[in-house]
Amino acid sequence: MRPEIVGKSALLRGFLVILVAFAGARIARAGELDTVWAAASAEARIAARFASRNIPYPPRAVTLISLKSEARMELWAEADSGWIFVRSYLVQTTSGGLGPKLRQGDHQVPEGVYRVSALNPRSLYHLSLRLDYPNAFDQKRGREEGRVRLGGDIMIHGDRVSDGCLPVGNDAIEELFVLARQVGVENVAVIVSPMDLRRLPVSTASARAVTRPPWLTELYAEIALTLQAFPLPSADSVLPRQQQASFAPQGVARCERYDAAECVRQCERGDLRSCARAGVLYSGGRGVKADTRKAWTLLSRACDGGDVLGCGALSDLVIKDDGLRRDVARAASLARTACDGGDGHGCVVLAQLCNDKLFYSDRPDECSKENVMRLRQRAVNTLASSCSGWAAYDCYTLATIYAPGDQVTAVRYAKGSCAAGDPSGCELLASLNRRAG
Repeated sequence: MRPEIVGKSALLRGFLVILVAFAGARIARAGELDTVWAAASAEARIAARFASRNIPYPPRAVTLISLKSEARMELWAEADSGWIFVRSYLVQTTSGGLGPKLRQGDHQVPEGVYRVSALNPRSLYHLSLRLDYPNAFDQKRGREEGRVRLGGDIMIHGDRVSDGCLPVGNDAIEELFVLARQVGVENVAVIVSPMDLRRLPVSTASARAVTRPPWLTELYAEIALTLQAFPLPSADSVLPRQQQASFAPQGVARCERYDAAECVRQCERGDLRSCARAGVLYSGGRGVKADTRKAWTLLSRACDGGDVLGCGALSDLVIKDDGLRRDVARAASLARTACDGGDGHGCVVLAQLCNDKLFYSDRPDECSKENVMRLRQRAVNTLASSCSGWAAYDCYTLATIYAPGDQVTAVRYAKGSCAAGDPSGCELLASLNRRAG
């Protein structure tokens, strides 16, 4: 599909079209991307994002900040005013645990301050950026402790599999690859931190590390100091960690089903269940134009007030956010709260986070195969299967549960959801029918 170039003027749009066509042709000839159009599309996406932030493109230098606990990779660009946040990417899976890499074969993602040393256009995982691990700090500590085989070949790459690397998916690696080519690998720094040490103390990170060498506090202090150059902008503030007193299973919202305007009105009158329903409609574009900002406000209000449906839906927004609120650990906490409070949607989100190995759980066996099955069964037992009224949303979620292995049941629930007025149910039904041929 032809990429949409977003600009603030016709002149800017025209410039971007010329830029991406030229860069796409140049890069594709070198073999980095499969086609000229793929290169141009990637360049268009990232250039448009820079334009939306009023950041000159290409920048002088960029820094990638990968936060393991949050599964968030931040892109920052150097400008005359300092470092400016551009966007975030989801790190698609975990490897090992929190804590630094010590030796070859330990499956750990390194932690520290690195540089990109090379680009690999023929990666097994689409494209990749090689990190200069082990760096001087890693080598010094290895010599002091007699560790010889420190490992290597640590990459930021496409796809969603990892053994000590940082997979960000194919679309994301295409953007990062063309950006690195534009600025030069010598101008790309990478900070890998166990968690966001701008918000959390070094002691918290040290306590959660799976291995604690004697120099761990020194390493984390260095990372925290380096991160000070990348302050969290107020406009992209991280979702506050609410202190909810109690949660209750969802009840019946006062607003009419799938009537977003009425749900907002009832929300403003104090009905938290209507806040949650309105948030679900705006987050998914169900019968109304999708509005992520409005969804954040509505779902946060519902969740803060103890509505578990609001917390479950908010967890999904936290994962999908492409700003600084993306935080998979926070999403898991919200989904867990929702699931424990009786919301089946939250159980589904938590099961999917576990299945995709997206977060480092500090609860033994939370993500075991057996517990993931239990979470899905809890969702099936909790969600309404009548598909009438607001239960159309429940039936949509039930269809997603059954879709991987039970086409007949998935189609039945998708049909019920669609017939009851859930647009997402109709979309899923069409997808299931296409799959069936």
